[in-house]
Amino acid sequence: MSVIILVPAHARLGEGFSRREQIKALEHPGRRTDGVQTAATWITSLIDLRKSILLCTYCRPRFNPRRHGYRKFYAPDLTGKTDGYMHNGICDACKQQTALLPGGGMTFIPEETYQLVCIDPLDARRKARAAAGRLSAWERVQRMWANRGAREAAVPKGA
Repeated sequence: MSVIILVPAHARLGEGFSRREQIKALEHPGRRTDGVQTAATWITSLIDLRKSILLCTYCRPRFNPRRHGYRKFYAPDLTGKTDGYMHNGICDACKQQTALLPGGGMTFIPEETYQLVCIDPLDARRKARAAAGRLSAWERVQRMWANRGAREAAVPKGA
């Protein structure tokens, strides 16, 4: 028995759907939850494909990134609300929203792509300290006074 699918002759793909619905359709559903695939086999499949892995605080202790050649993904947070290692999304193991859990989630990426994607926080800190150490005492005083003027300008008069 053959199935015939009828498509209008001049219809455009995605017509009639909002932009948000089109983007949602492109999203991968993740691991199967019908009992065919366990969380461990899904994570193993992601490791074999060298994909990034997002784990919540409950699933994180069960994953050993060093054994599989992965590192924690670091994205500096300019607002200072997080430490740079915390990310939000859907956990690849338990499929829970990491934003709803305490501590958020942590993303791991393959060691090969780490230098292409991330800034190593230890390296950045080391370079910043070395640059600060190269300043003379007079340059430090000038910077301190320049920063003081900017701080005073930010505070409204009479406060």
